[in-house]
Amino acid sequence: MKRSHGSGRQRRKPSNGAERTRLLAAFERSGLSAAAFARRHHLHYTTFCGWRHRRAKATSSPALVEVELAEPVAPVDLCIELGPPARLHLRSFDQIELAVALLQRLHAPASC
Repeated sequence: MKRSHGSGRQRRKPSNGAERTRLLAAFERSGLSAAAFARRHHLHYTTFCGWRHRRAKATSSPALVEVELAEPVAPVDLCIELGPPARLHLRSFDQIELAVALLQRLHAPASC
């Protein structure tokens, strides 16, 4: 035999996520305890606590996040002169590898 607790009204279960969101927002504004809010809105207390727990878990941010920062790089301004008509200006460390490859090609023995 089921026992009646209080008003005799049957507890309800909100049918969609929008109603749950609305009820959770109303709870935040209410100033009531979770148990009192659940009673007032005819919700099962454990169900209501589950909604609150899932929402807190979904909206919480991680406590620690590992971040790798690049080493600060001083600006590069390198000029390589290969003779009066040839001058190569480098403005980034990324260009140095390209310049090395170019110089190696220029100084490589010519093939027939």
